[in-house]
Amino acid sequence: METPDPTIHRIKQLIWLYFWLLIFEGALRKWVVPSLSTPLLIVRDPVILLIYWLALSTGKMPRTRFIPWILSLAFLDLLASFFGDGNIKVTLYGLRTDFLHLPLIFLIGEIFTPDDVKKMGKWVLILSVPMALLAFQQFRSAPDARINAGAGGEIGAQLFAADGRIRPAGTFSFITGMVCFLSFVAAFVLFDFLQKKQYPRSLNLLALLALGLSLGVSGSRSALLTVSLVLATAVGASLLKGRFFSATLKPILAIYAVFLILSFIPLFKEGLAVQHERFTGAGGFREGIFDRFMDDFSFGFQAASSAPILGCGLGIGTNAGAGILTGSRNFLLAEGEWARAVMESGPILGFAFIGLRIALLVYLSRRALNALNRGAILPSLLLGVVGIDLLTGQFSQPTAMGFVILGSGLCIAAARSMEVEPVIETLAPSSTTIRGRSRYAEALHGKS
Repeated sequence: METPDPTIHRIKQLIWLYFWLLIFEGALRKWVVPSLSTPLLIVRDPVILLIYWLALSTGKMPRTRFIPWILSLAFLDLLASFFGDGNIKVTLYGLRTDFLHLPLIFLIGEIFTPDDVKKMGKWVLILSVPMALLAFQQFRSAPDARINAGAGGEIGAQLFAADGRIRPAGTFSFITGMVCFLSFVAAFVLFDFLQKKQYPRSLNLLALLALGLSLGVSGSRSALLTVSLVLATAVGASLLKGRFFSATLKPILAIYAVFLILSFIPLFKEGLAVQHERFTGAGGFREGIFDRFMDDFSFGFQAASSAPILGCGLGIGTNAGAGILTGSRNFLLAEGEWARAVMESGPILGFAFIGLRIALLVYLSRRALNALNRGAILPSLLLGVVGIDLLTGQFSQPTAMGFVILGSGLCIAAARSMEVEPVIETLAPSSTTIRGRSRYAEALHGKS
């Protein structure tokens, strides 16, 4: 039996620590040690640095063209920032926001095995049940209840949905983390339906019920949208790979059955009414979701005409950067991610960073499609989880960025397991030679 590499084992343990901190850092900031809310905002950064140190010191850092791209762009952005705001704390925070966590994508993809990916998926499904019960209790509680505290223990800090109800954040600081988590749950639930016997059936059914309950009381259009994108990815993959087509009908029917069962719960029906009010009150799908999504692209190009050539400085467009500069957490430059990148770094470096994220999305898409052609659907489902956020998601929101990094790495790891070259068998020649054949024919066809 091959002896496990101790360095690989330690890096895997740290990646798991990254995962657990991602799930529970919000609970620490809200309920356990709210006085340390600000330092806990970057609690995963020391874990990242330790992972990088272990990988570099032992030669485990993956060799990919993306890492030199990331490092070069980070260095140029750092230099350009000295001509902008000049606040070193804000610049360093902006540097970690845009670049620090990106290489972890490739480390997870290189070091995690298919079993590691499935194990993390199993824990996501297990956690979905208590997370749904917590979200249900948060939804039914008053906005100023302790269970609905925000980061730093601030009472009444959660976002409102409608009819006096807040958007439940679960263990996360705000609803953004819950939205990302639910899309992960949807991916692994669908994975078990489409490629059977991955998890105990009872666990998958409980996770499906938990997902339906969480969506019903979420009060979040983004939660419905992200889960719908994962489901749409599964349908698209089934159309490309016919073997999954009939299996895709099962989770669709199961989701419908779950919503039918949960509709007998009065509070769940109220949650659906809140969702409906949010959709109609915000202009429906087109104005509330589609137009808003397209604005993220257009505002980025509009910002290029007013941004300084070297930008205003890394980190100024983040809420944390604004808090350092003004004492108030808000958007000083722009709310959209593309506009923030352009305003912070200038048109040249800003669009270079956007180009990096587009290139990462293309890279993940190619790996996922290759795996799908070989019969693995999980990479495609994980691509459906992270694709939109990798393209336009707010990296300045630490939880959202953490889920993008984790999901992208798991996508590569799951795809890598299917990228095996086909074995070419060599037929051993028999002792009988066919008269009249050349040596080339004998070598090509063998002896019969």
